[in-house]
Amino acid sequence: MTFLKKILLVDHEPRVTALVRRALEGTGRFLVKVEADVRLAQHAAPWFRPDLVLLDASKASDSEEMNRQLHSEPTLKNTPFLYLSGNATAEKKVITGGFLSGFSFLASAVTLDDLVRFVEEMLSPAPPVQVRVKGKR
Repeated sequence: MTFLKKILLVDHEPRVTALVRRALEGTGRFLVKVEADVRLAQHAAPWFRPDLVLLDASKASDSEEMNRQLHSEPTLKNTPFLYLSGNATAEKKVITGGFLSGFSFLASAVTLDDLVRFVEEMLSPAPPVQVRVKGKR
């Protein structure tokens, strides 16, 4: 049995959250909880325990505070953040860009399919490394 990866999506723009949620949940691999307000998301995160937080970067000070608060929680300290910036100007596009607080995120306009692939890569476990010992097979 495989469990769905949990994503906390924090954005005040209903159109953006609807597009992103539909794209992620449509894969059958993710459960998305949407919060429109950073303060509500801060209260929801400890009990939801997301594997990833997708966060609207347009409110930088709120985003940074949420990042600090969630990473102070022992159960959330290693939770990655993916910052979304801009708005969805076309139904198939989400604008992302930059690098904040040491967390990965995309630096150009991407399709929702690309966003889903990026999220999948972020949440995939690293493949095991095979070490060859010289002289042994």
